[in-house]
Amino acid sequence: MSKEQIIKRLNEITSNFNFIYVLSAIVLRDFCGTLNELASKNVQEHFNNNEIRFLMGLWIRNWNPKKAYDYDDEIKTFEEVYKLMEQLHYTFIPDISEMIDNPAESPFDFFNNGLFFQETMFYSGTGAYDYQYTKWVSEKYKYDKEWLQKEKSINLDILAEFYHSIKILQQTKLNKLEFDSEETYKSKLLDVFTLTTEDIIKKNKEFLGILENFTLDLTQPQNQNFSDIGDFNILSEKPIIKLPNGNLFIPVPYDLSEAIYESPFYWMNVDKKYSSKALYNRGEIAEEITLNIIENVFGKSNSLKNLIIKKTKSTMVTDIDILAFLNDKAIIFQVKSKKLTALSKKGNLDSIRNDFKKAVKDAYEQGLTASKCLSSPNDFIFELKDNPDYDFDLKINKCFVVTIVLDDYPSITHQTHILLGKEYEEFPVALNVFDLEVVAKYLNTAEKFIDYIERRIKYSQYFKADNELGFLGFHLKKGLQKFPDSDMVALDNTWAQFFDKDYYGEISGVKKVQENLRKKIGRNERCPCGSGIKYKKCHGRNN
Repeated sequence: MSKEQIIKRLNEITSNFNFIYVLSAIVLRDFCGTLNELASKNVQEHFNNNEIRFLMGLWIRNWNPKKAYDYDDEIKTFEEVYKLMEQLHYTFIPDISEMIDNPAESPFDFFNNGLFFQETMFYSGTGAYDYQYTKWVSEKYKYDKEWLQKEKSINLDILAEFYHSIKILQQTKLNKLEFDSEETYKSKLLDVFTLTTEDIIKKNKEFLGILENFTLDLTQPQNQNFSDIGDFNILSEKPIIKLPNGNLFIPVPYDLSEAIYESPFYWMNVDKKYSSKALYNRGEIAEEITLNIIENVFGKSNSLKNLIIKKTKSTMVTDIDILAFLNDKAIIFQVKSKKLTALSKKGNLDSIRNDFKKAVKDAYEQGLTASKCLSSPNDFIFELKDNPDYDFDLKINKCFVVTIVLDDYPSITHQTHILLGKEYEEFPVALNVFDLEVVAKYLNTAEKFIDYIERRIKYSQYFKADNELGFLGFHLKKGLQKFPDSDMVALDNTWAQFFDKDYYGEISGVKKVQENLRKKIGRNERCPCGSGIKYKKCHGRNN
């Protein structure tokens, strides 16, 4: 089947209101389970967040309340959807015969096309964990707090609490879920992923203002311009779906955490009176968050922000956003707040290159210029933006460049490899702030951190991975180094899955819950998972 035929069939399937049960069954299969199950699942056999959001986007556009198939049809549809989505993935593979007739000069030319880039963006994993989004959201918008309260009735201080409250409500339902008959299967399945407004605001009445901003009404026309991968999907902004009966359908809470982190920027950008201030705040906070993470590794005295480099007192050469150093080695962190544009997500190669240039390449080349200046300190004047009298007396012999973006930038690692690999023998480590946080967590001393960055850059042509956590996972287990009889090493996603269990287990509190569960807990005591209900009715049900 062609891509057009596949999407046409998906449109037919998703026009049925009862597709909501198919969506719920998919979410239960692919996104629910114990931490061990989710961290070890075969990603090739399960949908990722983009795929399920794509299907939901089609459904909220196409649904027809007069169409409803029966239980047997739902099972057949469930199976057909997986087959169709697998076939859709194959449509991203270019015509091999054409590529044989017109071979590329190098592997970089081979992969340097819009279709391949779009595939890596859509089928890549998520760029952050939900607890990272909720951790950093209040920091990201702290300078916009007044605008959010005034224009959107959103109390920034309780955004994270709002998300986690919803997640706990759903988790409590999942813990109790038991299917006993075909007759009750559908109602129980849907109930797991639906809440009422009263359920959500019971804990805090101020949640109502937040809820309204992230909810779409299914009875109103939605996603009318959504028809293909890469199109704007309203669910990325409003992932809570209000059903005709008034209940709220929240199948993938993760999407809500992402919307909470991303959507306010777009709201502010629409406000012409405030957009310039929002953009300025965005640039400032990107550097502040990066500095916050780096100082935990290098210490405040070895982490400098906004180092200005001049040839003369009146002639500026360049500047360094963050400089972290230890003895004679330093890392230049150049921070950008550039986002991937909608045109790039649709696979437009010129747009992809342009976005990448602004997000990574320009930052890298600026870092290279700064690196040369640091190697000849006597030829330049170094000043801190906030402290012009700072006495800069560092002697740096080795300098490495790392580029940072504030948000998830899909397939940034792959794009760096392809778009810079032909031009440079070594190229930078390009990270979003969330990956930087994970790297800093596991390489928590300046020595370890510098050693990793040095190896990553040294072997940037040798190792290939879909994301930074793949490199880090391999480094923690085996060390980034050259191996005999190999010209290149490709790292699959299993190296990154280590963090789905270890890192996520810690930041989500699951590890602590598991430790508590190992202790003797009275069956009538509150469950340590935080649900608020008795242990015997929650995690103790099966013990």
